[in-house]
Amino acid sequence: MEERNNRLLNAKLNKYIIPGIMMSLALQLGNIVDTIFVSNLIGVEAMSAVTLSLPVETIVQLTGYCLGIGGSIAVGNMLGKRDKEGASKLFSATFIVTLVVGILIAICAIPAAGPIARLLVSGDGVLTHYTRDYIRVSMLGAPVIGIGLMMVNYLGVENHPELASAYLIAANVINLVLDYIFLRYTPMGITGASLSTVLGFLFAMGIFLIYIRSDKRNLRLMRLKFSEFGITKEAIITGVPMLIFMAANFVKALGLNTIIMNQLGEEGMAVFTVCDNVLLIVEMLTGGIIGVIPNVAGILFGEKDYVGIRVLCKKMLKYSYILLAVIFVLIILFTEEITILFGSGGGELGSHMVQALRIFALCVIPYLWNKFIISYYESIEETAIASFATFLENAVVVLPATLVGILVWKQIDGIGIDGIAVGFVATEIITVIATYIFRKIKHKNTSFYIVPDKNPGINLDFSIKSTMEEAETVHKKIIEFCQEQGASKSKANLAAVCAEEMTVNIIRFGGKTSNWIDINLCLEDDLCRLRIRDNGVNFNPLEYQYDSEDFDIHGIELVKKVSKSMDYIRAIDMNNTIISF
Repeated sequence: MEERNNRLLNAKLNKYIIPGIMMSLALQLGNIVDTIFVSNLIGVEAMSAVTLSLPVETIVQLTGYCLGIGGSIAVGNMLGKRDKEGASKLFSATFIVTLVVGILIAICAIPAAGPIARLLVSGDGVLTHYTRDYIRVSMLGAPVIGIGLMMVNYLGVENHPELASAYLIAANVINLVLDYIFLRYTPMGITGASLSTVLGFLFAMGIFLIYIRSDKRNLRLMRLKFSEFGITKEAIITGVPMLIFMAANFVKALGLNTIIMNQLGEEGMAVFTVCDNVLLIVEMLTGGIIGVIPNVAGILFGEKDYVGIRVLCKKMLKYSYILLAVIFVLIILFTEEITILFGSGGGELGSHMVQALRIFALCVIPYLWNKFIISYYESIEETAIASFATFLENAVVVLPATLVGILVWKQIDGIGIDGIAVGFVATEIITVIATYIFRKIKHKNTSFYIVPDKNPGINLDFSIKSTMEEAETVHKKIIEFCQEQGASKSKANLAAVCAEEMTVNIIRFGGKTSNWIDINLCLEDDLCRLRIRDNGVNFNPLEYQYDSEDFDIHGIELVKKVSKSMDYIRAIDMNNTIISF
C-alpha cells in the first residue's frame, strides 16, 4: 500500500480543534462563571449551593446531552455509510424526545424544587433556600438547555463545528453579562445566576438559523410516525457510555455532597467546589480537543478508514498532553491566586484550599487519558469498554476512595480536607489500570486501537496535489497497481479512467480551496472500490447535470455509466465520493 500523506485529514482536524476547544470552553464556562460571581457577590455559602445543585443540573442536561452525543455518533456512522434518510430520521426523533422530556421536567419545577433542595442539603436553612432557588429556574429552563446541548453535538458531525462553538460562546457571553447585572443590580440573588444561564442558552439559538440555511446540511427535520421513534434506540445504544456517565455523575454528585457535608461540613464543601471547578477548567480546554474524536472518528469508522482513525487519535493525544502540561504548571505556580478567584479570603480555609488543590492537580494526567479512551471507544462502537471506564470512574471508585481518603487524612492531620484530593487522584489511577485489564480480557492480542492496522482489502492509498500535472499520474499508478494484484485489464482500465476523470473535475471545479486530493483504491473479494476525498467547494457529482456553457465536466456522466454504484457525502467538511465496480 502506498501511504497517503494525510495532509488533507490533518488540515481538517486542525479546523475542528479550535472550535472544539472554544465549544468545550463555553460549555463548562457557565458553571464556572456562576460559581465565581456567586461566591464574590453573594458569599461562599451560596457558592456551595451551586455545587449542591449539580445532581439536578445533571438530570436537566441528561436527555439533550446523551441523545446528542449518541445520536451524533450514530448519525456520523450512517453518513459514513451514505444513509442520509436514516440519519435525518434519527435526528428528528432525538429532537422531539429531547423537547418532550424537557417540558416534563419544567412542569415538575415548581412543586419539586423545595423537597429536592431539602434532600440535597439534609436540612432546612439558608443553604437549602439558595439551593432551591437555583434548581427551580434550571428545571424550568430544561427544554431550552436540552435542545441547545443536543444541537451542539449534531453541529459538530454536520460540518459546522464553528457554529457549535459560536452558539456556546454566545450563550456564555450572555450568561456572563446577565450574571453581573442580576447579581449586582437586582434583588434576585442566586435565582439571577440560574436565570442568566437559561436565557443565555435561549437567546443564542438565533445562531441555529445559519445552520438551517446552510448548503452543507445533510440532516432535515422529518415528520415521523409513532412506530418510527424506535430508531431512537440507535442513539441510546451508541450513547450508553454517556448515559452511564450522566447517571453516575448524578450518583457521584449526590454521594460526594453527602460524604463531604457529613465528614467535613461547609468548609469541606467549599474546598471541594474549588477543586471541582479547576477540573472543569482542565476539561473545557483539553476536552475540546478530545471532543473532536466523536465528531470525526464515527465517520471514519463508518467508511472503514482505520488508517485515518489512527492519525486522528495520535494528533489529538499529542495536542492534549502539550496543553495539559501547561495547565499543570499554571495550577502549581498560581494555586493561591486560583483559590482567591473562587472567593477564598485567605486564613485557615484559604490554606486548606491551596494544599488540597496542589494534591488534586496530580489527577489531571490520568483524568485526561480516561476521557480519551471513553470518547474513542464510544466512537468505534466499543460501548462495553467505554461504559466500564465511565461507571468505574464516576460511581464505583470515586465515592469509597474519597471517603477512605478523608478518614485516613483525618488520622494524619486531624482535619481530613486533603483526603478529598487524594481520593480523586486514586480514582483516576485505578480507572486507568482497571480499564486496561478489561480491554485485554475482552480483546486479546489486539493493540489499544482494537481496529485493524490496515484498511480492509488490498489498498492503493495515496495523495496528490490539486494540479493537472499530478492528475496525469493517477491513471498510470492505478493501472500498475491493478496489474501487480492480478486484476483484469478491463477492471483496471475502468478504475483508472474513473479516478482520472474525477480528479480532473475536482481540480477544475474545486477552486483555490482544494489543495490535496486523497485517492484510495480497494480490491476486496469481487468488488473494486474507489474513494476520493477533497477539500474543495461543496460539489455532489450525483446531482450534476452536464451544461456545456459552464464547465467541461461531462466525464462525470461517463463515471456514472461505467460504475456499479456511486455514493457521495459531505463529511468532515470534505467531499467524499465512493465509486464501486
